[in-house]
Amino acid sequence: MVLTMSLLGYRWLMQAFGLPSRPLPVSSRLGSRLRETWLEDGAVQREYPAHYLPSDDLPGQLEFALKHEGVNLAVLADLFRNCGVGRIEQAVAAKPTGRYRRLMGFYFERLTGHAVDPSLKVGGNYVEALNPAHYVVAPEPALNRRWRVRDNLLGDGRFCPVIRRTERLDRALAEPLWDEISELVAEFPAELFGRANDYLYLKETRSTFRIEHEAEPAPSRRERFLALLREAGGIPLANLLDEAALTQRQNLVVDPRYAVAGFRTSQNYVGEQRPDFTQRVHYVCPAPEWVPPMMAGLATVAARSAGLSPLVRAAAVAFGFIYIHPFEDGNGRLHRFLVHDFLHRDAFEGGQLMLPVSATMLRRMADYDGALERFSRPLMESMVEYELDDEGCLHLLNPDQVESYYRYPDLTAQAEYLAETVAITVREDVAEELRFLRGFDSAREAVRDIVDMPDRHLDRLLRLLHQNGGRLSRRKRALFGELHDDELTRIEEAYQKAFSAAKM
Repeated sequence: MVLTMSLLGYRWLMQAFGLPSRPLPVSSRLGSRLRETWLEDGAVQREYPAHYLPSDDLPGQLEFALKHEGVNLAVLADLFRNCGVGRIEQAVAAKPTGRYRRLMGFYFERLTGHAVDPSLKVGGNYVEALNPAHYVVAPEPALNRRWRVRDNLLGDGRFCPVIRRTERLDRALAEPLWDEISELVAEFPAELFGRANDYLYLKETRSTFRIEHEAEPAPSRRERFLALLREAGGIPLANLLDEAALTQRQNLVVDPRYAVAGFRTSQNYVGEQRPDFTQRVHYVCPAPEWVPPMMAGLATVAARSAGLSPLVRAAAVAFGFIYIHPFEDGNGRLHRFLVHDFLHRDAFEGGQLMLPVSATMLRRMADYDGALERFSRPLMESMVEYELDDEGCLHLLNPDQVESYYRYPDLTAQAEYLAETVAITVREDVAEELRFLRGFDSAREAVRDIVDMPDRHLDRLLRLLHQNGGRLSRRKRALFGELHDDELTRIEEAYQKAFSAAKM
């Protein structure tokens, strides 16, 4: 085997053991001096001078990777499946008190489900599975006495996302959104919030269907989804991701003809039909036999992430769900429902305040698509192999090569995206709706002081003024022939003044 000697850490291991290609947030190579280069996608390429060079074997390169490049669960899972337990046992036996050798043993057992020789005795102080300075970690780690490791992973061997602490994420999480929501609550009367919520729930419902390229849903489906949104945060966590409970919710959000009895049992994919009736595949979903254990692992993530920022928690669970894609239909709507559930569950929304996150997603679809594709694009461009038969059924050809990528996703970009999107929602959609309602109420009172019009006539006039920037067009003037010119001028001035004051 000929290795590129300049490769270090995970890149060395991937080449030496013939592991599947994976995108790496950090990659290393031998250089003349210590430096790093940041790429457009946020990945980092580091160069190390010769005195950093590890031993040219698995223990040395893996220790270098864990120490300098962090924890990449997908690569570790591929490596352990390839190298077998014997090499790990030898590495641990050579340095039984070393923190990185103990982490090798811990991760081998966690990711493979197989035990390392129990006669191996290790020592040393407890170490963190993930460095809290570099990763989002479970607030209440479990002590692994076998390896003297604090297990602060967000999930388990069945499914475990990793979220790295980046400047962008830390900056987004530091935004004082709770203070801004509290200020909105103090600024506007409770009655106004009730009316705003009614509209924002409806706006969220329409937006989530439009994201799926569906027209206005039938009233019955709309009402079912509205009812589901109003349940957000009130469902016991133990039941939230349970197959039976999720299936019931799937039945609520899809056309009754496409309601299912449980998680999918066939291979599915996200795609679109070309004009020649061939399929363009955007995302190949995990194999159906992986879905139940991955969903059980996702439930562990939901439990272990309690106490984290609701923005991070919502991203870990909701984006984990959409990538698992447990149903044939309805996954996108349930994914966005889960965002709301965790925002409500952790009281980020101030209890009953609706944040129409889907409306922001819809308005900024390129950003939403970009967040989804940060996981799917590498998979589709260079990793997954499949074939479509004549009936459009997809067959996954290299499951062993891609399984770990599905089970251990890096959801950093998705957490960054959601935190920023919720901030936009608070500052634009919610604040603007409240200020609009305040302006509408003020304008209504001001117009009544000029002309005491019937309610329906008044509402029609206000709607037309709103549509035309506070002026009544000449074409619509005929609808209000009973108004004198001076009255109409005063009404337009009153309308503009009311909405100008409402924005302050």
